[in-house]
Amino acid sequence: MGQVVFRWLNRSIFFIFMCVVSIIVGLNIFYSRGYHSLELKTPTLFNGITLIGALNVIAVVLIYRNKIISFINKIPKPYFIVTLLLVSVLLQFTSVRLLSVNLTWDFGTIVSSAKLLLENNELSNYFVMYPNNILLACILAVVGKFSTPDLFSFQVFNIMIITLSQYLIYRITSKVAGYAIGIVSLFMGVFLFPYIFYAPIVYTDTVSLIFLLLPLNMLIDKNGNLDSRLSIILIASVLFSFGMILKGSLIIFIIALSIVLFLFLQRWKKLYFILPFIVLLLVKTGFNYYIYENEIVDKKQVDRYSFPVTHWLVMAQNGERYGKFATEDFHWTHDLLEKNSREEVKQIHLNELKKRITEKGWIGNLHYNIQKLAHTWTDGTYYSLNKLKRQPVEPENFNRLVDFKSGDLLQGFVRIQHFILLAGLLFIVKLKKRNEMITFAMLSVIGFFLFFLIWETRSRYLVSLTPLLIIVSCIGYFGINKKESSIE
Repeated sequence: MGQVVFRWLNRSIFFIFMCVVSIIVGLNIFYSRGYHSLELKTPTLFNGITLIGALNVIAVVLIYRNKIISFINKIPKPYFIVTLLLVSVLLQFTSVRLLSVNLTWDFGTIVSSAKLLLENNELSNYFVMYPNNILLACILAVVGKFSTPDLFSFQVFNIMIITLSQYLIYRITSKVAGYAIGIVSLFMGVFLFPYIFYAPIVYTDTVSLIFLLLPLNMLIDKNGNLDSRLSIILIASVLFSFGMILKGSLIIFIIALSIVLFLFLQRWKKLYFILPFIVLLLVKTGFNYYIYENEIVDKKQVDRYSFPVTHWLVMAQNGERYGKFATEDFHWTHDLLEKNSREEVKQIHLNELKKRITEKGWIGNLHYNIQKLAHTWTDGTYYSLNKLKRQPVEPENFNRLVDFKSGDLLQGFVRIQHFILLAGLLFIVKLKKRNEMITFAMLSVIGFFLFFLIWETRSRYLVSLTPLLIIVSCIGYFGINKKESSIE
């Protein structure tokens, strides 16, 4: 009886995943929001031409995938891996050299605050409103202590994070699907647009990658299965917890891990499913104790003026912004907190949230959520170009990148790459057996899809999910081939 229930749960997860991915791929057929992130209009024939290009590439991959795998297996493994990683580092440093920006928005505040934290052991009032960014400031302060607390040092650290993440994508894919598929995933990771163009931007989007991939690499043993040792699960849960403190949406990975433990562990070990939540509570409590006891921020001020969760829920229903960051909602919440208690502000938010949803009506809400999903899931730039256009150090470099024919070619490459990445998820239907890693990835995609329906959203928030998209997409296209596999 128990096995029947667990099989049903696994099938339900797969069915929901396929529905979600079908919606996402369907949206990417009709929408492309890369130009929108630069406040430009998408050219008339752009979507159709790039869709045909993407479908042609997919057809070539499917037709020649066996020959591609055979070719990869003939090349000396260490040379292939090292060469691709060196190419990645070169591309990232080129991006930093040509496209660095002056310190603006939250990114600038955090970089500047890391230096302040080193000098005075305190942070500005920005972190009273947004305590979720304290961990990143602390991480950068540690980096600055061992080097110099300037932007370039932090950018080098960012490149190290991205490059290590690319290697871990290869490692995990190799363990699950074989060496050749691992190399394909590394190739895709090296040339993935946000991994190149977010190198100059030191923020949670890229730093969070390591808090997914390090614990995931620990949890997947050399045979591609879940390592059920208690010590591994606890250490992985600690890393996932720090990831959630760094970026709140990463709670999805903790929930996914908990469900995987419940579904795949045997007998009494299924009780391990509660461990990720216990560890999260302990890590979060310990981290808060540390920052408050060391007076890095004032606890009373945080309790009084930090933005409540309801702020992001109500902003997610801003009819004019389709759930994107809304300056007017920021000022509204800020003013409310100056005049009311946080509990009163929460209630005001909930009333406004109900009003915004009700005013749209059924048809209005359907249209609203389609548009919200479109700008979240159909922007292959992951909003990176928008961030790079904000006060670039050398504006002429950025202008050359996005202007006229070069800009159209760049957007074309991005859309084709993004569509190929997402379409590969559909081919997972061919797998006869979906193990713990695949189930974890499916649950994470479902979680991100649902979470950003109700939360304030941007396409860049999906950067944290891209490693799983790469791994599952590559397995979708090439299947599992461990015959000549060895992991370097």
